[in-house]
Amino acid sequence: MKIEIAVGINCQLGEGPLWDAKRRCLHFVDILSARFFSYYPHTNRVQTHEAPGMVGALALCRDGRLLAAVANGFYYVDPDSEAWTFLLHPEDHLPSNRYNDGKCDALGRFWIGSMHLEEKDEKGALYLLDSNLSYKKVLDNTTISNGMEWDREQRWYYHIDSQEKAVNRFAYDAEQGIITKPERIILFGDKEGVPDGMTIDTEGMLWIAHFGGGCISRRNPDTGEISLKIDLPVTQVTSCTFGGKHLSDLYITTAAKGLSKSDMLQQPQAGYTFVIKDIGYKGYKPNAFGN
Repeated sequence: MKIEIAVGINCQLGEGPLWDAKRRCLHFVDILSARFFSYYPHTNRVQTHEAPGMVGALALCRDGRLLAAVANGFYYVDPDSEAWTFLLHPEDHLPSNRYNDGKCDALGRFWIGSMHLEEKDEKGALYLLDSNLSYKKVLDNTTISNGMEWDREQRWYYHIDSQEKAVNRFAYDAEQGIITKPERIILFGDKEGVPDGMTIDTEGMLWIAHFGGGCISRRNPDTGEISLKIDLPVTQVTSCTFGGKHLSDLYITTAAKGLSKSDMLQQPQAGYTFVIKDIGYKGYKPNAFGN
């Protein structure tokens, strides 16, 4: 497999890759720099967007805007005009927290995890934001929510708490937006790094980024078996998603956070965003926020 550089920017904490079919671009965030980027592969153009705080995740909206989870609340943002509209902030009483990973479900609701700025244990939560801007807490006492996904049949919700080094599966009630019966289905070993962002392919297999492990692994959620492992030229691999016209290109974000000068000399592409074109598997179009 040919690993190509999509965006050669040393993001401190590149995360949240999101394919935008309407604009034919990949959006992704650099959390610690309070920016997000839009990469247009057909022209090789990169647009930089300054955010009003650390932006953990983005979601498409049905009206063409993006929904952004910023440390000081949720916003609508128009990436074309750069207009930001504040919506609400479920954790305005917790100034030491920020939002991390998030995705929309098939019914247009945004699932978003929070975490402590210093990654303190069990200081975060998982929220569900509805299209009418009401919200509820779905999980409490989380540490670093990551890698959210659903199976095609809407039976399961997959969730990573990176601090646990585990992937958990919940029974999913789509209509009520409720998850129950947590089950640990994958546990990372000491040499595998930490599970971070995640996506799912059309065969129901999970693609998991190994932060500190330098790779992406494709795993069977029923058995945990690894069917494919892709090594990257950097150690801190943060997330992945499918994109491109046929959703057959795998985009991979990485981070330079915490690396020493010596580390950066050994892996000068740390923080870059990579792509493997026509990888041989396909993903799904991301769900959009709203009715």
